[in-house]
Amino acid sequence: MSSDPRRPAPHTLLIDNDVAARVLRMEDALVSIESAFGQLAEGMATFQPRTDLWSPTARDGDYYRWGSLLGAIHDPPTLAFRFKSDVLTWTETSDGLTEDWHTVRRGRLGGVILLIDTTDGALLAIMNDNLIQHIRTGATVGVAAKYLAREDSEVLGILGSGEMTRVYAEAISLVRPIKEIRIHSRSPDRRETCAAELAQKLGFRVFATDTPEAALADADIVATCTNATRPVYHAGFLKTHRPGVFIVNVRPDEMDDQTPEIVDKVVVTTKAGLFDYILGSEEDRDRRPLDRFYRRRYVAVERPTLPDIIAGKTPGRESPTQTIFYDMMSAGIQFAAVGRLVYDRAKDLGLGVPIPGDWFLQDH
Repeated sequence: MSSDPRRPAPHTLLIDNDVAARVLRMEDALVSIESAFGQLAEGMATFQPRTDLWSPTARDGDYYRWGSLLGAIHDPPTLAFRFKSDVLTWTETSDGLTEDWHTVRRGRLGGVILLIDTTDGALLAIMNDNLIQHIRTGATVGVAAKYLAREDSEVLGILGSGEMTRVYAEAISLVRPIKEIRIHSRSPDRRETCAAELAQKLGFRVFATDTPEAALADADIVATCTNATRPVYHAGFLKTHRPGVFIVNVRPDEMDDQTPEIVDKVVVTTKAGLFDYILGSEEDRDRRPLDRFYRRRYVAVERPTLPDIIAGKTPGRESPTQTIFYDMMSAGIQFAAVGRLVYDRAKDLGLGVPIPGDWFLQDH
């Protein structure tokens, strides 16, 4: 039976970060990410590698960057297209080079997720990406810790004190019996505030340290959650951790060259590539502090992947003393999984702003 051409398309929901915060729980995001990666390993999910387009035309920064991710999962049948329109600024500090980004003006971001139902191609939602971006990353790290960190891990050391620190701490604490978290970052005020907030939320000991060494000594799990474009973690830290440490990053350039070479195992999210398009003269391009690790991580390297470990195709942790580094990478299926979770909950609760779905349809 053919569909009725007069039947209106379902409403598309506008979903902002406030709505996402009301309906999204880390516990549920962990389940959705693990399911999506399991589907990827079985050929029931797919994604397009990250695409970045750079232009030297930024009015209030060093460079403009368009970045996008695309991914689809079979269950529930969903495609997500996430894109960011950013102006990037790099600042030299006494601790190294940091990277910041904004849209239109400082303090504002412009990331968007388009969520599609792949049963009929309907645009389900147009979504803010910021909260979903953080939760999907934290949930991915939580799933990685479930399969790769020692089951008796109790001490988590973190470098950084931003939103990624908060979601990493929460997700890891849900899958491992963490009893203590230590946080170090360049800003004493930010690290103290972050530690106090996490202690209240998680209900166990969380405190700030004056040095990275104090944060990482005797740690079972180490996370780097900074916006640094130069290494903040060095191979010398390895000997200070407990045997069988699990290490995870946010940005590839937080790690030095040596650490991935001397740990027992490096696991990646996917065997992904990167499409990188750059406008500008040689002088323009020289303004971009291209990090070695960002380029290296997207080169095809034979590493075990988290989806294959979840599916049982590749072993995860093989001994209590094995040191493992999880090189965190993005994949569009994360936005399909968590975005659909947010959309379904918001729709059930009558949240979000509905707009006519027919606005996005046209006659042949």
